[in-house]
Amino acid sequence: MTTTLSPETERPLNIIVPIGSLPRARSLKLLSVGMALMGAKNSTSRLCLLGVTRVKDTASLSLAARPAQALRQALESLADEYPRCERLPVGVAARDPWPDIFNLVQARSDPSDLLLMPWHSSRRYLGVDLPAALEKPPSDIAVVHPSRYRQRVRRILLPVRGGSFSLLAERLAIQLARSYGAEITLLHVVDGNSPLNQAALERYEALAGAYPEFTRQMQVVGKAEQAIARELERHQILIVGASAAPGAPISKLAERMLVRDDVTTIVMRTMAPLALPASDPPARLPTSLRVDKWFAENTFHCREFSDIGRLIDLKRRQGLTISVGLPALNEEETIGRVIGAIKGPLMDDAPLVDEIVLIDSNSSDSTREIAESMGVPWHIHQRTMTRLGARRGKGEALWKSLHALKGDLIAWIDTDIENPDPRFVFGVLGPLLARPQIQYVKGFYQRPIHVDGVRQASGGGRVTELLARPMINLFFPELSGLVQPLSGEYAGRRAALERVPFYSGYGVETGLLLDLLEMFGLDAIAQVDLEERVHRNQALHALSRMSFALLQVFVEHLQNRQHVSAALSIERSMKILRVENKGYYLEEVEIHERQRPPIIEIPEYRRRRGSPAPELTPGPQ
Repeated sequence: MTTTLSPETERPLNIIVPIGSLPRARSLKLLSVGMALMGAKNSTSRLCLLGVTRVKDTASLSLAARPAQALRQALESLADEYPRCERLPVGVAARDPWPDIFNLVQARSDPSDLLLMPWHSSRRYLGVDLPAALEKPPSDIAVVHPSRYRQRVRRILLPVRGGSFSLLAERLAIQLARSYGAEITLLHVVDGNSPLNQAALERYEALAGAYPEFTRQMQVVGKAEQAIARELERHQILIVGASAAPGAPISKLAERMLVRDDVTTIVMRTMAPLALPASDPPARLPTSLRVDKWFAENTFHCREFSDIGRLIDLKRRQGLTISVGLPALNEEETIGRVIGAIKGPLMDDAPLVDEIVLIDSNSSDSTREIAESMGVPWHIHQRTMTRLGARRGKGEALWKSLHALKGDLIAWIDTDIENPDPRFVFGVLGPLLARPQIQYVKGFYQRPIHVDGVRQASGGGRVTELLARPMINLFFPELSGLVQPLSGEYAGRRAALERVPFYSGYGVETGLLLDLLEMFGLDAIAQVDLEERVHRNQALHALSRMSFALLQVFVEHLQNRQHVSAALSIERSMKILRVENKGYYLEEVEIHERQRPPIIEIPEYRRRRGSPAPELTPGPQ
């Protein structure tokens, strides 16, 4: 049998380091170990930080939301210190974070990944059972006792045993040697009482002199542990395999070496094939736990994205363009302030936003004139795609704005905001730029309310709390973690938004959430705390009309899911109670929430976007 060197030995590594807190990671020297394993500065290897937040066994996972935000910000602070550093999503686990770590790492499907874990005498890290992690890892894995890690390394000892972990051991040794300018000693041990290990011998002979880092070769007869121990006086790092024996995740030799004070031992293992039978898939978390977990992982704060330079860098690296659409109807009192808060900081001074467009619903005041004077183009949605006719409502304006706007990412911001701020835009865009799997982001905030002319700190969002959230909790519990499902500040990927229908009126926000959940799943949705939003509070009768429209949307989706009989007739007119001259009467108002189809199905849109005809079922028009 002839053994040849593999190009895998030269392949860069993606070092994945789970971190529960930055101070703890520094005290364990985890980042130093990871940086050293990446090799020389000209290497294309990367250090990938996987934030892990945990809560007590009996506590709700949603309590991890704030620690997760703080951990994300802490990891972001390492960008300057570690330029080849990548931040992965923050995972959450109630008792044992290993399933989260396993799934996040395995989902990457990158053969260059190496999961790096610190060894403790307790055999646990972040609650993870380290021998169990070594037994069936999601990728190649290495454990090291970081407190023993040496900053000055001259020699690395690499026993050549010919096992299944040989290539990984060679890669790690070479990367470390290049980081430190160190030499590697190849050690081949022949056990005189056992048959000759022909594979180990051939590998040893093939490696000898193959790389300049391999400066010494030693062949000795005896027991492997004794031979290794004799050489440790002259070496600072030892690299060995975890175990080659079935059912033994870590050998006694490896475990004894990990606790020595005179050497840094790196114990590694290549990815083991999954042994789960097809009939026994991983158990799905109950809905309540999934929502708590989502709340912790997918709830952000706008401060996490206040570094506009970083967002611009993420945008450029991904080749994305960004549009902001401003739906408006007679908003001359606030439109100037809203445009000024976005255009100056995020477009003129820093090129995060590529275009801002006013989507006007045929205002009769000076809304359009103010926008135009500030350099913002406008479209009247009733005059856009006129072949399809014009409907009243904000949802109609948003749907047609997809035709007018050019960006890959689209943020919609309401224009009645009295305290506009750039955070309303960069806050909802941030998760889309930082997490490619997220398709749609909702903003939430404190909503003051004016009662008898007096401003109270909270109390806004009455339809949300009295109708929308109770209905969601009752019939669509996967979305029950959303703080404000009806908020008017949100952003999404065009590729997702163009494939879902839009309700023309008040029901647009609810319909988008339900359809995006159905198409992409809960993990594709995120929410961002935008702190406080001040706007006009609507009269009670207007909120009643909004609630009636939302109920139509909920019932239609329940019918589509076959939770409610399709034969159930949905009323499209509402009797509103009016009071006049100390008397009462009923006014009947038609409130019909109708859907526009996914805009990708519209020929005018496809021609403008250069998109082929989709394979979709036409929706109602």
